[in-house]
Amino acid sequence: MDDLTKKFTDALGELHRAHDVEPLVALFGDDSTLNKAGMPHGQSGKDGARTFWEQYRRVFGEIESTFHHVVTGDGIAYLEWTSHGTLTNGSEFSYDGVSVLESTGDEIEAFRTFYDTAAFLEKQSAIGS
Repeated sequence: MDDLTKKFTDALGELHRAHDVEPLVALFGDDSTLNKAGMPHGQSGKDGARTFWEQYRRVFGEIESTFHHVVTGDGIAYLEWTSHGTLTNGSEFSYDGVSVLESTGDEIEAFRTFYDTAAFLEKQSAIGS
């Protein structure tokens, strides 16, 4: 899990810097699932991973994530992080969250993320009013 988790954090950094979703998509299996807090229906497979990460990246102008704690075990990793940057409307944001990766091999089989969306959604809707 250590190697897969490192590949994930590197690929996420690439998405943040270069808007390139493909390194992340390559890490997910054909039957993988991706879910985030507050969304009743997640995405699945490589196409779902592509959609998930493209939708995620479109919210932000600039974004950077710092991983504070990463705990890996047999087939599972927990990543605690803080992200900050700007939204597409230029508002600054900062928020914390936790992501969970599950795998029994070289590909991510399940991804779940939990975070406080109020940190940036309120700013986004206030600017748009």
